[in-house]
Amino acid sequence: MSDQNIIGFASELVDSVKNGTKTLTYRLGDKYDFLKPGDVIKTKDSSTGEVFGELTITEKSVCEFKDLALDLPRHEAYSNLEDARQSFERLYNRPVKDDERVVILKFKFKSL
Repeated sequence: MSDQNIIGFASELVDSVKNGTKTLTYRLGDKYDFLKPGDVIKTKDSSTGEVFGELTITEKSVCEFKDLALDLPRHEAYSNLEDARQSFERLYNRPVKDDERVVILKFKFKSL
């Protein structure tokens, strides 16, 4: 299965996805721009590669990083934009620019 057909989550977020406290994800770039509400995509633990469920996309929006909402419900909150930038830079292992595209996906989780 192509990595484009799977959304990965950092190990520390997997339980939040599974128990429904996390139902929103931010993704840099346009890798997941093809997704639209109603689409179903598998999800995995990025550290182990273990596929642990499916996500049904319920909403999608796009913004630039500098306009990212820092405290949306069902997503980990950031104290400020620099806090968010540091988190993204750690996850993506690269610098994050203000004008970068962010795809925002709301989803429903289903175990496999």
